Amino acid sequence: MVMKLGIISNYLVREEDEKLLDLHFTYIERYTEVPYTIYATVNRLLPRFREKLEHRPEVKICDYPTTDLRGSEEQSYYLEYLVRRAIEDGASHIVSLHVDSFPIRSGWAQELAAKVSESSVFAVVAYGPYTACLFFQREFHLKYRPTFELSGAELSSERYKQFCKEFKHIPHIGFGYFFKAYVEGLPWYPLVETNRGNAGFIILTSIYEDSVFHLGTATFPDYNPLQHNALIGLKKRAWKHFWVPILRILLYSKIQQKALGAKRFIIPRHLMGFGWKHVGFPRFFAPIFWDARRQLLEDPESYLNYLRTGKRKNKYK
Repeated sequence: MVMKLGIISNYLVREEDEKLLDLHFTYIERYTEVPYTIYATVNRLLPRFREKLEHRPEVKICDYPTTDLRGSEEQSYYLEYLVRRAIEDGASHIVSLHVDSFPIRSGWAQELAAKVSESSVFAVVAYGPYTACLFFQREFHLKYRPTFELSGAELSSERYKQFCKEFKHIPHIGFGYFFKAYVEGLPWYPLVETNRGNAGFIILTSIYEDSVFHLGTATFPDYNPLQHNALIGLKKRAWKHFWVPILRILLYSKIQQKALGAKRFIIPRHLMGFGWKHVGFPRFFAPIFWDARRQLLEDPESYLNYLRTGKRKNKYK
């Protein structure tokens, strides 16, 4: 069977991320050797960026009703439409990629397709940003109908409570696929981080299976890591008048950035899941994100080589 790949993405891009958008398309085109179509929703994309996509022959812009949902719920809303469109178009395999995730070497699609079979129903980034790369066959979706998020009834069910006990997941876009696999007793393939440079940061600047890169956070343009009043996003903010000035000094300093950049920074999955649920997005990674973004956009080849090998030019030390 000839592989026909459907790449799905909801394009939400800040004005200052035009170069990142270009990089995303450049690397997909350079390293994807199988026939592919990019299925895109652009409901909140700037008109000049939409025009860019309209001029790319591999992109199909899919116009669906605009939602008032934001964050992960908005992403999930559009991705559900895009999966269906890709399947209707005859895609044999579907992969979700964020605007800040893309392949970094040839053969990536074939290798992921080889990992997805009767013994592994999907391959997915194993830690948190699941839809940065979620790869599956059309047959899996047609048979089991997984969803990116879960309904209120599913979330309150005993089955889900048991699932939470057995799988300490992060309730991020795509966790519904894990729940479907759990309910049906199906195995899946984890795409593990293979960084040698910046190893262990989770979510930010990750390379998976030496095949797919993900910068992290750029897919949510409504989130600005530099907004000082949104440091950690706790639902109860009475503490902020006392603690925020101190935390700001500690977390946004060059000392913090260098310290985190020099060490392997690991957070156990259950703690990350708890934090995501009760604290919100880990905004204290902001200095790392902006520095990584700068390095990537200044010299993509050099920075990606550093992440893969641990070796980089002196200018980034």
